[in-house]
Amino acid sequence: MSLRRTVAYASVLLSAGVFAADKPAPISEETTQRILDKLPDYDHEAAEAARKAAESPGPDEDLIVLPVMTVIERQQQKMNEEDLYKRGLRDEQLVEKELSNLDRELLNRYHLPFVGMSKQERARAIYLERKNREFQDSVKAVANTLALTDPKEAKRLRAALNGWK
Repeated sequence: MSLRRTVAYASVLLSAGVFAADKPAPISEETTQRILDKLPDYDHEAAEAARKAAESPGPDEDLIVLPVMTVIERQQQKMNEEDLYKRGLRDEQLVEKELSNLDRELLNRYHLPFVGMSKQERARAIYLERKNREFQDSVKAVANTLALTDPKEAKRLRAALNGWK
């Protein structure tokens, strides 16, 4: 069946009222009267008095009026990963994580002061270099996404990233 024929058939059925929703049956007079008998009588004066009382609240002994004030929420302090460790413990964990066993135990087992870097300093430098590279990669990803909507701003972001090394 073609689309034109289907549309024509549907329009004929709609005009004939085949798809019309069934209307609910009207409520009988007897049912309406039973409902009205159970409802309280309407008192116009009481309704007006209630409306006026709601519009102008009077003094209430349970109501305490406070002065207007503005509450400014302080931002919660964000914790760095480094804040969770004691000073020496973080360096030792970085040495374990960033340096190989060969580097830790054999090649650079001892450190001479004033000559070269200690294991802790090298591990921290490697860690900071890795974090810097991860940050630059995330900024590059943002710049690539931004290039889809605003190429000029993406170019400025890339230029700032290249000058920041």
